[in-house]
Amino acid sequence: MAYLVFPAMRHSRFEHSLGTYYLFERIRDKVAESYLTEDQVKLLGELALYHDIGHLPFSHTFEFSMDILKYLDKDKYNEILKKFSGSQKLRAKLHEYIGIEILKKMGKAELANLMKIVYMGPSDAGQNKQENLQRIAQLILNSKDLDIDRLDYLQRDSYYSGAKYGYLPIDRLWDFEIHERNGNFAYLYKYKSLDDLEHYFLARFHMYHSIYNHCVVEIYNRIMAFLIAKMIADSLIPTSLIYDTDEVIYFTEDLILWKLKELHKGGNTEYEHFYKAIYERNRYGRAMLTGDEATTFKSYLDMDNGKRADEVYNELANLNGKAVIGVNEIEMKPSNIVLERKGVYINLEDINEFNVPSKRIKVCIGVRDKQTEEKVKKLFDGISLEFRNT
Repeated sequence: MAYLVFPAMRHSRFEHSLGTYYLFERIRDKVAESYLTEDQVKLLGELALYHDIGHLPFSHTFEFSMDILKYLDKDKYNEILKKFSGSQKLRAKLHEYIGIEILKKMGKAELANLMKIVYMGPSDAGQNKQENLQRIAQLILNSKDLDIDRLDYLQRDSYYSGAKYGYLPIDRLWDFEIHERNGNFAYLYKYKSLDDLEHYFLARFHMYHSIYNHCVVEIYNRIMAFLIAKMIADSLIPTSLIYDTDEVIYFTEDLILWKLKELHKGGNTEYEHFYKAIYERNRYGRAMLTGDEATTFKSYLDMDNGKRADEVYNELANLNGKAVIGVNEIEMKPSNIVLERKGVYINLEDINEFNVPSKRIKVCIGVRDKQTEEKVKKLFDGISLEFRNT
């Protein structure tokens, strides 16, 4: 939904997938020299290309909708989760489960198995070729700090948003070797790369804070997430569109937007505020919390808070999307990166002069009108909320 704030951000997962594969080709030789056969290198390239194939409409926003569906229709929520995991808990993101099933449907069982390992955890420790493939695949595609997936979307999103944060010293970031130690793999850089790595982590931090978690973007994301959850709960979106690999190809963003338009044309009042927000750009009033206030607010939503958290979520569900909340915790934890200085190997996270931003919690709250604003303030009594443009 970032295009509603940054209009040029209309690029798709398709471009990102091609870009991730292109970056893989840039480092193919480094991977080929590191414990893998040529067939395994080819398989790894396929995973770079297909890694996001399981994304549903509106990508991560759709996954936010699952958290809302849990309170709108728990039976349908459990039905969807059980189709993938056999339980009420997912070990990976929803789109990763879907991607694995799509690859199986395509007859790519070996690739599906590699994807499962990369996104749900590596196999037991060992030194054989197959296990090397799994560990190297996880390092370059899902290391959670530095990988080709992140390198592509940071540069791509920076360019299309007009922000400068994601302009990275990419050629210098390629100056690494794959380093094996005690059965684990890491990136090995010369010590002179310290500034370039610092640049990368700072860029990633600021892209999240200023672009991905921009408060207006976040509120639109949560409005769309609530809309999707409500459509599923109201049976406007069949659950089979989510888990049936024969049907999922027909489940597009256009389908959701068309249904919303038809509801508006039919005079459906329950969905009218969604239509006004998305089609007419009728912005919600917004409040933002950071620092200690954000930490306190987050505690209200912590499921470990038991009954209190359930009360909050149920009340928000009853407000039917007229109040939405996004909580984001931004923290950079450099790992899997080793620097070499005068023959000594040092973990990047152990270098004191390496500057990484401290953890930041950001809360964005959107309300449709003054009446909803008052209900939200009462719900979070004790926290000072100042809304703009209600």
